[in-house]
Amino acid sequence: MKQRIEVWSTTLSLQTPRALQLLLTAILVATLLPTVAWAQADPLGHEDRARSLYRVVVSLDSAGHPVLPVSVFEHGTQIEVSAPGGLRVLGTGDGSVEFRLPGSKPLIVTATDLKPGRKDYWVAVSRAPANDLLSLRRVIKTWKAWGHRVRPRGMGATYGLKGRVLDTRATVLCLDTPFPTDAAARKRAAILAAERHRDVFVHTELAEPPTARLSATSAAGAEVRAADVLWFEAATPGAQLTVVGHGPGPDRQMLLPGRVYVVPGDGGGLAVVNEVRIETLLEGVVAAEIFSSAPPAALRAQAVAARTDLLAKVGLRHRSDPFSICSEVHCQAYRGARRIPKSIAAAVHFTRGQVLTGQDGRLVDTFYHAASGGHTEHNENAWRMNPHPCLRGRSDLQPGAVDHLAGGPTEAAVKALLDGPDRSFAAASGKNKKVLRWSVTRTWPEIRSHMAKVGVHKPVRALRILKRGVSGRIIEVELTLVDDRKVRIWGELRIRRAFHALRSSLFLVTPGPLGGDGAPVSWRFRGAGFGHGVGLDQTGAYGRAKRGQTFPQILSHYYNGSRLEKLY
Repeated sequence: MKQRIEVWSTTLSLQTPRALQLLLTAILVATLLPTVAWAQADPLGHEDRARSLYRVVVSLDSAGHPVLPVSVFEHGTQIEVSAPGGLRVLGTGDGSVEFRLPGSKPLIVTATDLKPGRKDYWVAVSRAPANDLLSLRRVIKTWKAWGHRVRPRGMGATYGLKGRVLDTRATVLCLDTPFPTDAAARKRAAILAAERHRDVFVHTELAEPPTARLSATSAAGAEVRAADVLWFEAATPGAQLTVVGHGPGPDRQMLLPGRVYVVPGDGGGLAVVNEVRIETLLEGVVAAEIFSSAPPAALRAQAVAARTDLLAKVGLRHRSDPFSICSEVHCQAYRGARRIPKSIAAAVHFTRGQVLTGQDGRLVDTFYHAASGGHTEHNENAWRMNPHPCLRGRSDLQPGAVDHLAGGPTEAAVKALLDGPDRSFAAASGKNKKVLRWSVTRTWPEIRSHMAKVGVHKPVRALRILKRGVSGRIIEVELTLVDDRKVRIWGELRIRRAFHALRSSLFLVTPGPLGGDGAPVSWRFRGAGFGHGVGLDQTGAYGRAKRGQTFPQILSHYYNGSRLEKLY
């Protein structure tokens, strides 16, 4: 079979006889190794291939497993990459130069000529599936009547997995013209949100990607240089990469499966991205999201929810970054390869390729949270989005328990809920007791900086609850400030952030004694639950599994009307 060794836009600098010997040995070994097949030559130029990293969605590795590019480190000044049996270094992903380095000494990756990228920051007022023209037209009409130019912007992707085409495309409605900085766009969004009592957010798009000259140097003196991206994989099949990121903060060491690429990141540093199999990624995600001691049914339900959530986010998150998802809570918690409890690995393996779809065939936005407090929430009450039939809030109480919210989420009903014993399925788990019922006191100095982010710069004299969702969570409040100005805050997350990271907005609030300015010096919050309350209650799933429910039964309760489907 015909062999080839090729490096796109990569220069080898052989500075020592030892480096030359290593390279010649590598070439000889590479020509003797069997290969399955070579893809057709890439017709794209180097610049197009570098830009393609910002358009990557789901791809298949050489064994046919779905993989996703996940950011694992950013803002690096120097990256170390090593593997037990040596490394294969890939220029822009085509061809390879294989280094059989002695021992496991790392390659050191650095960058020169770093040029920051450029992004456009739009003030946005709505996001909906691309085919939801009716709701989009209503929003366009409203904002046009207020004197704004509304610009529809596309996002999301269509991709195929084992013959099944998935569609995550959405339309974002942006206003007027983009801002050059995120801070400027957020300031304008906050003003509009306060004026119009609407949920206004910032939509980011890539205008120009960052560029740099990258260099990977071995202890023997060999150097590989490339523009904008360097790829690495273990020379020994199945071996894992050890990556150490050095930067402004603490060093971070990671053990990573699959392939890794290093690119100039946002903010002028280096970013490390791991191309990892979805099922491998999910093992780490599930381990980070739920107790490994949970019954198998709860672990399987979490695995399906996390897999669906992961695939539903493709093309919607990090559109201006050279990866599909990040490894933080914003997307999916991921810490690289590590010892995974057998119970977690078994749950992911048992549910391999299984996802939840709605009646329209699209993936469900499988939101999940730590504890609902006894009742889950409608998705449109947590975020300004269209009601989803699979994300209807409903009681999560054990049989025979009194549902105080059955007649509506009144103040009296919420008080009765919090005053009574916790009879939720989450309570049946015996876990997370500190978040099932909680109380906390906040003073003005503690919340001052958080209030400033929602446009409140003076102490709060009074708080009036305007609206609660079906779970009892507060979704709109009116604050009266000491200068008599009134400010409304909409959104469960914005409300609890404004009062310095409350566990949920399902609470009753009591003002403390008044200060000299006529405002309470403190506020006492007494509440239940942890998180937004939409979708799967993770602690409730534990309790349901403990009571004998299967994972399809658990999923059908929290995502009512959804269908379990196997994609691969």
